[in-house]
Amino acid sequence: MATSSSALSHSEDSPRWQFEWRELIWHIPLLIFALILFYPFIWMLLSSFKTTAEVLAIPPTLLPQTFTTNGYAEILEIGSVGRNFLNTVIVALSGTILSAIMSSLGGFVFAKYDFWGRRFFFFCMISQMMIPVAVTILPLFTLMSRTGLLNTYTALILPVSMSGFGIFLMRQFMQGLPNEMFEAARIDGATDWQMYSKIALPLTRSSLAGVGVFTFLFIWNQFYWPLVIISRPEMRTMTQAIVLAASSIGQRYDVLAAGATISVLPIIIVFALAMRQVVASVVFTGSKEG
Repeated sequence: MATSSSALSHSEDSPRWQFEWRELIWHIPLLIFALILFYPFIWMLLSSFKTTAEVLAIPPTLLPQTFTTNGYAEILEIGSVGRNFLNTVIVALSGTILSAIMSSLGGFVFAKYDFWGRRFFFFCMISQMMIPVAVTILPLFTLMSRTGLLNTYTALILPVSMSGFGIFLMRQFMQGLPNEMFEAARIDGATDWQMYSKIALPLTRSSLAGVGVFTFLFIWNQFYWPLVIISRPEMRTMTQAIVLAASSIGQRYDVLAAGATISVLPIIIVFALAMRQVVASVVFTGSKEG
């Protein structure tokens, strides 16, 4: 009896191990492809600890032969990089919070309310995704100039406080919530705000986190709009600071690599911590129609 049970246990375990090996074989090409895509970031990070001569050396080296942090020391001495980094954090966090609030509210309204012109207004909201950023820069600059908002945080935050992409994603998520829950809540006397805050928002919290990550990455990487609206050095964002540093220091590739690493590292950390929400957002977006 012991032998037969042992054989049965072995027969049940063997397909599981075989399946895992098959999964590993399938994931090897994906891992190689991911390493190829991630190689520029690895090279940038390692080059930030090299000298300029070593960065330009032929044949090139991957690991620093002479480990140095002079690049980081010099990039922090150029202009007001520390203040520029803080500006980017303030703008990215504020814009992400406002955009998440507007996206969840807009997604809830378009998903759970039937009103005249709903499809038309929804199309107007998401149509901004089809408009190139360069087309909107001049009208926005004129608006901010006439209202006296040049060189302010408000000018950097307001244009990104509402996202058609975020509203579209949250609408897709909230369409998956059963209407029966909201009908039962309305019968029990719940207001519209209570149905949103007590039912819809808690059930889509992880989805909203994914939307927030997309928005944060977009705001952090902005370059053209801050370049147009900001002229005071202390109000510049990190992307502006790195580009202006590149034009002022010339071919100091170690310093440029250090600045680029400081600018990119936060968004890599944010993406790594919230990767599950990002993947869920992408997968679920196309699972609902209408």
